[in-house]
Amino acid sequence: MRYILRERTAFLLWGIFLFGCGEKDPLIREKLDMICASDLRAITADLPKTSLADSMYYTVVSYKTYSEGKYSIMATVDFYFLHKVKAKIVRKYRYLKEARLWDRYFNAYTLIDDTTERPHR
Repeated sequence: MRYILRERTAFLLWGIFLFGCGEKDPLIREKLDMICASDLRAITADLPKTSLADSMYYTVVSYKTYSEGKYSIMATVDFYFLHKVKAKIVRKYRYLKEARLWDRYFNAYTLIDDTTERPHR
């Protein structure tokens, strides 16, 4: 009887240990920020300095967490870096919880919408 009790206790403690070993959200978000900063440097590295904006930056426009599935978080990030061109790069990332890694799965240039009102003709 004691053997069964010890075995169940050990199993319970092991389960608690594994449950608590997951990465916390602030650390995961920090990893995403590091990847985005690196991506921005890579995007702008080979461009002429005259084509770069004075202020180059990225913005996380979507950050969604999921409790089920292979990927626990998905994020959409916009990169702004061009001077006098109304375009941006949109990249999408997903966090593979088993490997504790971010994976980029979408990359596209898009035009930035002009929000000024135009007179009707």
